[in-house]
Amino acid sequence: MQTKTRNDVVTTAPTAVGTQETGRTRLAGALMALTGIGVLMAIITDETLYPAARHYTTFANTISDLGGTVPPNSYMVQPNRAIFIATMAVAGTLVLASTYLLWPSIAPRRISIGLLVFGVSLIGLAVFPGNVATWHPWIALACFVSGSITAIMSRKVLHGPASSFAVALGVIALVATVAGSEAFEGMGPQAWIGIGGVERWIAYPVLMWLVMLGTVMMTHHDQGS
Repeated sequence: MQTKTRNDVVTTAPTAVGTQETGRTRLAGALMALTGIGVLMAIITDETLYPAARHYTTFANTISDLGGTVPPNSYMVQPNRAIFIATMAVAGTLVLASTYLLWPSIAPRRISIGLLVFGVSLIGLAVFPGNVATWHPWIALACFVSGSITAIMSRKVLHGPASSFAVALGVIALVATVAGSEAFEGMGPQAWIGIGGVERWIAYPVLMWLVMLGTVMMTHHDQGS
């Protein structure tokens, strides 16, 4: 089997092993795209199902509030809590499965590590939803930072405009993460679009990047790579 490297992407000649790696890459891409689309649609659905009496808004409420609001006066409603927990658990599992499939073939290794941390963090959000004040904020931060930084690093395995889009989406999410910190409470973006709006500027670019990366992975070997 002959191996070649181009722009830090490890590919193989069309042997039996190469065909197997192509299949793993395509499957990983499909899982990542499905994760991005699924999480976005699940959030939209969960928000529309939230009881009107609770006055949930995308300005004042974070995505995590769907699973349980911040203490000391936490409240949890169904089916919203169940949808949030199930969505994060399934999403994390799919990202970890994608990481496993890509681990032997993708380089540099830090991209796989970033995906690994991102997937574990998603599962952590399911285990420790918003009403768990001790762990949830740190896990959410790990999820935001790992997702945005991995998006930026993925430029190494993308070509052309896709590489620039990945960097742009990652930078947007990373800047929004800083803007959403307690140090900027009531200031700047938090004053303009609320903490809920800022958090969506973190989460949605990462989800869009995941769909884009997955789509590229599904078609990468069809482009003569």
